[in-house]
Amino acid sequence: MILKTKALLLVCLGICALVVLTSCSGWGQNLPVSSPAPGGFDSPTAAPATIPVEPLPTAVISSETLPSTSTSVPDPTRQTTNPRIQYQIDAQLDYASRRVEVTQKVLIPHPADHPLDELVLIIPPRAWPQAFTFDEFAWGDGEPVDEYDLQGVKLTIPLDEYWVPGETRQLSMSYTLELPVQNAREGYGPSPFGYTQLQTNLVDWYPLVPPYREDAGWVAHEPWIFGEYLVYPAADYEVGLQIINSPELVVAASGKELTGTSTRRYHLEDARNFVFSISPDYQVLAEEVGGTTVLGYIFPSYQDSGKAAFQTTVEALELYRELYGPYHQETLSMVQADFNHGMEYEGLYFQSRGFFDTYNGTEKNFLTIIAAHETAHQWWYGQVANDQALEPWLDEALCTFSELVYYENYYPEAVEWWWAVRVNYYQPEGAIDRSIYDFTGPGDNYLNYRDATYLQGVKFIVRLRETLGETRFYAFLQDYLVSYENQVASGEDFFRLLDGYLEEDPGWLGEYFSREGEP
Repeated sequence: MILKTKALLLVCLGICALVVLTSCSGWGQNLPVSSPAPGGFDSPTAAPATIPVEPLPTAVISSETLPSTSTSVPDPTRQTTNPRIQYQIDAQLDYASRRVEVTQKVLIPHPADHPLDELVLIIPPRAWPQAFTFDEFAWGDGEPVDEYDLQGVKLTIPLDEYWVPGETRQLSMSYTLELPVQNAREGYGPSPFGYTQLQTNLVDWYPLVPPYREDAGWVAHEPWIFGEYLVYPAADYEVGLQIINSPELVVAASGKELTGTSTRRYHLEDARNFVFSISPDYQVLAEEVGGTTVLGYIFPSYQDSGKAAFQTTVEALELYRELYGPYHQETLSMVQADFNHGMEYEGLYFQSRGFFDTYNGTEKNFLTIIAAHETAHQWWYGQVANDQALEPWLDEALCTFSELVYYENYYPEAVEWWWAVRVNYYQPEGAIDRSIYDFTGPGDNYLNYRDATYLQGVKFIVRLRETLGETRFYAFLQDYLVSYENQVASGEDFFRLLDGYLEEDPGWLGEYFSREGEP
């Protein structure tokens, strides 16, 4: 097989990174706090718009030329196919005090092929001091969970009896969230959890069950100063939200609201997470796109830029459905952020406030670029997930590539501009297969991470498209989507599938991957 050695080396790299990570003590309280430098992925400051840099070859493609046949299947030993995790969450938000009282039940199918002696949860709100407090914690039969180890965001429950394949476990809990001011951790990971004067965001706000991998165990990482550290298995959600002590509010959510009572209720399947963004000031845009309701939540003084970001979301959704495959949720929401970065979640994404502020009235701006990028995450993150901490290139390179595809199809005259200001201005180079924790050497910072993961990453994807040709390349991406839909894919999976589409050894992978060896 052309890429057999490559796939094995990627696995080794991931295992080594996990070993390094789990050997660290603490969970980041003493990490340095830094903000992205001007011109970064999350910054409203872009490169100059007049840079004489030749773009790489591009092409406008039609869905009519894309076959949907598959030449390969995923390795059945890579990940189990047990029933999905099920969450039942009921929350009461006291809007005046920004205090949330939550009851939660979670049904957890056994995730492995062998008996387990522990169960792990991740509690993201514990990354903020005093934000999370357990009130009750019990098994499904009501027996209290008295023994557990809570270190940072990771909670480990030792089991008295082995948990065997085919058996489910249920946990029941109640807890209190004291929402932090959103910028209390500005620059320390791209999480909008908390509130500002304009919006309240419940994101990564509940204890969640991480994936389990046969080669690495529970996938539980630590927060970092940039990038995303959480990995989400697909799950089903039943969520209720009641808001008290509040003015009239508009609620954006990962799913469609089912009731108009005092408690809003939602049902969402095959989802990575469930989030809310709440504001008294949102104005709502809406459009139906092939059975999907696209919603835009913008602040009143941003009508022109809000409509532009919303229109890009609509157009990108239509395009990616043709190129990659169907979008499976009923709604997709674009939310104007009251912070300066973008962030993706299931069925909803935040768009940086700074990009709204610097919108220039044309398609040549970062507001359009990032709207196309974040929309693509509904495929590369939502439908096919990956370990965003250890292999962030798997989703970010494909989503940055999706920006290019958006411009090729809707604004081909701006493609050269996109290459100049988005990629070539920063002269990215080096290996893309590095974890978020690998950028800690002298001179390393967020910009090095961005340049490698996003920008050098898109150069790799474009090179791959040139090698395969349009038809085979998009057939490969469609196959990747179908083969690993609702799963957590790895670099090994990517290259195993790609091997069936390559007619010969491309010979250039070592330009992008740090441990190439002999392919």
